[in-house]
Amino acid sequence: MKTIQEPAREIPVLDEVDVLVVGGGPAGYCAAVAAARQGSRTALVERYGCLGGLATGGLVLYMDGIFDRTGRRVMGGLCWESMERLQDVGGLAQDSPTRLHVDSEWLQVVADSMCHDAGVHLWFHAWAAAAYMDEGRVAGAIVETKSGRQAILADICIDATGDGDLAANADAAFDMGYQRIGLNLKVGGVSRDAWRAFNDEEPERARELMRALLDQGGVPMRPATTPHSDMGVYWINILGLDERDGTTDHPADDLHAMFEGKLSAIDVHDLSYAQYELRQRIARSLAFYKENIPGFEDVRLLAIAPQLGVRESRRIRGIVELTSSDVRAERAFADTIGLHGLSFAGGGVINVPYRCLVPEAVDGLLTAGRCVSTDHWTMQALRLIPPAMVTGEAAGVAAALCASEGCQPRDLPYEALAAGLAEADVIVTPAEAVS
Repeated sequence: MKTIQEPAREIPVLDEVDVLVVGGGPAGYCAAVAAARQGSRTALVERYGCLGGLATGGLVLYMDGIFDRTGRRVMGGLCWESMERLQDVGGLAQDSPTRLHVDSEWLQVVADSMCHDAGVHLWFHAWAAAAYMDEGRVAGAIVETKSGRQAILADICIDATGDGDLAANADAAFDMGYQRIGLNLKVGGVSRDAWRAFNDEEPERARELMRALLDQGGVPMRPATTPHSDMGVYWINILGLDERDGTTDHPADDLHAMFEGKLSAIDVHDLSYAQYELRQRIARSLAFYKENIPGFEDVRLLAIAPQLGVRESRRIRGIVELTSSDVRAERAFADTIGLHGLSFAGGGVINVPYRCLVPEAVDGLLTAGRCVSTDHWTMQALRLIPPAMVTGEAAGVAAALCASEGCQPRDLPYEALAAGLAEADVIVTPAEAVS
């Protein structure tokens, strides 16, 4: 690859804080709020103009994992507080008491308010381009903004980028995972009752039309609930392409196989391809649905998500890797920081250990969200939005305690972290689940 030389330059310091969170998705905004509520001077860097990540900019609105299969609520803390705040402003929809869908626009407002009320320094439209290293530890980040290249210094940093960008730049070891990259949308003018009746009453005709759609490279569309579904407004989750020029079919033999893909979420060529290609396929598919599918005769495109639906990329290697064996055995850990209702296997919960948030060999840094340390199988669950909130809140509390005590995340006594989580009403054992 051809290269150029970039001249050395002095970089102005934009902010100096106790805790810096990079990435304002579900994990990031919860991490920032948690750290600030612990009394830490906290900054949050977000490359887009809103918080919430895939739950807002990505139009992924189903909150999977808050409840286990028996109906017990296994998440508290900031995740549940976010749901309650959304309920108060009409931003939460329910298919049932345990199937919650958020409104993407109201979640932006709620996340903003939670950060503002906690005293978080919000830096929007700021892309963390590099880790700032001091004596071998992460001591901040270099950010690119409309004001130029600047630095934010911090005692402890949290990588909530999803892709593990900050950690990888700091030379943290990682494993790379690949799943389909999707692109969601929101539509109006749909009669879900008519759509369901057609599928129930004419299943063979419905299958025939889906085969025709897939043969044209189309994307299947299942209308999912919003707070405005009584007005025909639904969100649609697009599974995405398995590879370049690939299929959008949904193989049903195995859930993990259904999501497998080859496009890389850290390759600008693949990302650019997916963004363009999926938008074009969505447009063609809407025309097909409007002409052929009952319930979609009056469909109107309201929004295509500005963010791609990335499901997996870098998994930063931690002190502990959470594995499928741990999940299937419902293994409890001495340093559990939260639970996740198991949505796709068994009926229990996933116990998430603090050590999977701590990089195995990099100091000054914690991870949160879908770049924490798991195997590929387990990331299918931990990548979801509510568990990202859980790992984010734990990382925020831990970072604040480390900054206050002057210790590294790997040396933080779990007893101190557990006390902070308990004070925030985080559920850390199945015995605390709410029936």
